[in-house]
Amino acid sequence: MKYLSYILLLAFNLSVASEIRYLSPGAMAVDEKQSLIYTTLTTAKAIAVTDIAAGQTTGQIKLKQNPNGILLSPDASTLFVSTGDAAGTVNVIALPAKKVKSTIPTGHTPEGMVLSADNKFLYVANRFSNTVSVIDVAKGKVIKNIPAIREPRSLCMTPDGKTIAVANFLPAEASTAPVVAAQITLIDAATNTVRTHVTLASGAQSLAGISCSSDGRYLYAVHLLSRFNVPVTQLDRGWVNTNALSIIDLADRSLYATVLLDDVDRGAANPYGICTGENGELYIALSGSHELMTIDMNGLHESLSALFKGEEKDAYVRNKEELSSSLSFISPYKKRTALKGRSPREVVYAGGRIYVSSRFSPFIEAVSAEGGQPVALVLGEEPEPDGIRRGELAFCDASICYQQWQSCASCHPDGRADGLNWDQQNDGLGNPKNTKSLLYSHVTPPSMITGIRESAEAAVRSGILHTLQTRQPETLAVDIDDYLKSMRPLESPFLREYKKRDPKQTGKKLFEQAGCAQCHEGKYLTDLTKYDIGNDAGRPFDTPALNEIWRTAPYLYDGRAATLQEVFTIYNTNDKHGFTKNLSKEELDALILYINTL
Repeated sequence: MKYLSYILLLAFNLSVASEIRYLSPGAMAVDEKQSLIYTTLTTAKAIAVTDIAAGQTTGQIKLKQNPNGILLSPDASTLFVSTGDAAGTVNVIALPAKKVKSTIPTGHTPEGMVLSADNKFLYVANRFSNTVSVIDVAKGKVIKNIPAIREPRSLCMTPDGKTIAVANFLPAEASTAPVVAAQITLIDAATNTVRTHVTLASGAQSLAGISCSSDGRYLYAVHLLSRFNVPVTQLDRGWVNTNALSIIDLADRSLYATVLLDDVDRGAANPYGICTGENGELYIALSGSHELMTIDMNGLHESLSALFKGEEKDAYVRNKEELSSSLSFISPYKKRTALKGRSPREVVYAGGRIYVSSRFSPFIEAVSAEGGQPVALVLGEEPEPDGIRRGELAFCDASICYQQWQSCASCHPDGRADGLNWDQQNDGLGNPKNTKSLLYSHVTPPSMITGIRESAEAAVRSGILHTLQTRQPETLAVDIDDYLKSMRPLESPFLREYKKRDPKQTGKKLFEQAGCAQCHEGKYLTDLTKYDIGNDAGRPFDTPALNEIWRTAPYLYDGRAATLQEVFTIYNTNDKHGFTKNLSKEELDALILYINTL
């Protein structure tokens, strides 16, 4: 009998252990009484509920998919949680019962959300559908999808409830365009139509977080500002990647200013979440350098106004354009607080505290606006990190880079591509090439567009030495290898459309008839061979894997084609890149739709 009891107890413990997974804390919401904080556990299919006064997590709300974003209704009676990827949904959770009362289908990978001023409509950013869904809360269904630019992730409602701002994560232009930059979409909340798109400074990418000033005059956005127009020869003084705050004048709907978050000799790598305080402060999670940045926006705005009026002089800033190159302009107004958490992602302000979640730590941190050391609030247990998990952290960690200017994720967000051209030294200067996605890079040698590295393993080690410009233990490189090998493609947002519009698989047949399948063959859709396809006479380039091609624009070795349409209609008139010049418009559309499903 004792033996049976032991077996049952062991089985129970093993069952509990099997349910323990990495938590990956993400977006948070604090109730109106500032007594509870809800935290998305983005890889554990749950929401953690933490009692702020007790400093303890009291339970979890279980979900069917991993949560991406969270929003609490003003009366704290309803929790909205965006979940999943291709089959994205919004879970409507009743409080205090903590029960999912309905699930509303949305677009591909719903993330940020905001409620209309009257709480009747919920707006949801669908990252890979490139739309913002408008949900009628009472009816529990999507009534409209508003087009965005590229990978909308964060939303912000102006205090007057008239405008919804949308942060588009990546640039959408060809990499050879005069300006290559992420944009902010401004939506009229009364008509649910796009008012305008505000283009940020050239090089702006990885636009992760936005927030409005309390008076509704300005919109703040944090992002990388990549110096992709110069050869990659050094890191000093932000030569390659800088990290920026852009300020949008909402009255003029224009870019007011872009300032750098970095110090002269230390980067503020990978700014992510952002929120405003009650006294004009701005709080930013510096994901790559594991810090919280506080900016006195009242002081910064006074200085900017004086500079633009000519009332204040700066030795290093002679005009508005030079402001985005100054590593010292905002120094008097910022403070950096080191965090215990690894890779802080989201921030929320409540009751004189800033709460910060970090992807690779099983806790959130409370930081007093008055100063002092962060206090950790444990969310739950998780296993010791394995090689994949350690590799993902290393990939996002700017502390392994010289002066913390960047991480691997700076040019390869989510292990994919930033949409920019870079002039690396590995095959000589003067020939910038588009960033490649690292998906399946370890099974499709050689690496780099010109095949200059014989393997992804060699590329990882060269990247650490020559791009991050430090020396690291071999074990760290092995961990990064493990992480990259673990990546899997997401389902294409075009797949369902293709199945509906092309039941006879005309696009797939044209892919074979046009000769595309001769080079893009097998599981990874590449024959691992280099070809001269006529875009740069006499220069052969590696045949890329086409998996997830729908999310890796722009195209061709230097990103000269913004879309697949341009690949064939503008840059394949000689039929060296597949036999497509004689295809009808309908046939070409069918071919492109099929390619976008891969």
